[in-house]
Amino acid sequence: MYIYMDIINEFSCEMCGQCCQNDWQVTMDEESYTRNYQLFLKNGKEEEFSKIFIPIAGKQELGEYAYIRKKAKGGCWFLEDNHLCRLQEEAGHSHLDTVCQTFPRYPMNTSRGRELTLSFSCPAVVKLASRVRPLEILRSKTEPIILHANQEVVHVYPEQRSSYHPLRYYFEMEHHFIDLLQYRKITIDERIQLLKETIEKIIHLPQDDTFSQNLNKIIYANYDSLDQKDDVMEEVNHCTPDILIENFFMNFVFKKPFYLYGLQSGIQLLDSMWRQINNARTSDPALSTEMERISAMIMNLEFQYSHNRSVLLKRE
Repeated sequence: MYIYMDIINEFSCEMCGQCCQNDWQVTMDEESYTRNYQLFLKNGKEEEFSKIFIPIAGKQELGEYAYIRKKAKGGCWFLEDNHLCRLQEEAGHSHLDTVCQTFPRYPMNTSRGRELTLSFSCPAVVKLASRVRPLEILRSKTEPIILHANQEVVHVYPEQRSSYHPLRYYFEMEHHFIDLLQYRKITIDERIQLLKETIEKIIHLPQDDTFSQNLNKIIYANYDSLDQKDDVMEEVNHCTPDILIENFFMNFVFKKPFYLYGLQSGIQLLDSMWRQINNARTSDPALSTEMERISAMIMNLEFQYSHNRSVLLKRE
């Protein structure tokens, strides 16, 4: 089964080059390092290879053997002035390192099937998400896009948790969290506060044979409360900053942070992001529109989550 965000089918690279100019370091395993060495050796560029592909000294993370040197101005060594990749032009897309082949796609291996979404650090993705219609999770027996084996970023298997561990019921919680974030009869601030309160309640449930029943009570109570709400949101025919924020947080939840880092750290990440987004609202309006500020902040937050989430967890 394939479970994926509907914007997957609409995405196409706009060749803006931003992903090749970011602060992250493109790393590769030893097999990729050797493959590139053979390519450069064949083309008589062994000296250039030794300047570009730098073996990682000291302790290495799993699958990280070397990294690609950046240019003096910070861009990837292979990024050309026309925003195209020289390595891809010379050797083909399949020759690229996994992260370069996959980004901004975010594949996940879960017990439900292969799940897939996009990273909001890509400007083209933020454009796709800047729409009135809510993001939708689709299910299909057919793969929406072709991805090679072992490209999954995360692995999620809740049934491997103990019977009374909250994350054993992760998929039920994820479904409910997304429902709360997409409930447009209340403000985006009220939705996020309700989500935070719900997670706090779940964290404090006793982890015994009553957990499942008590979790369902929390979920049903939320739905009952929301059903009694009056519609306070006016219908709009264009994407507003609040709708973009909704889509960003909905996608954030779908990327499984509450499973990967636990409910408590998940709250901290979400709360830190929400406070920074609110601060962006009040930035100097003479410099940019609110939509532009929110879009820029969302791309920055997504980048931090992917490459430096400890900063988000430390923010007060």
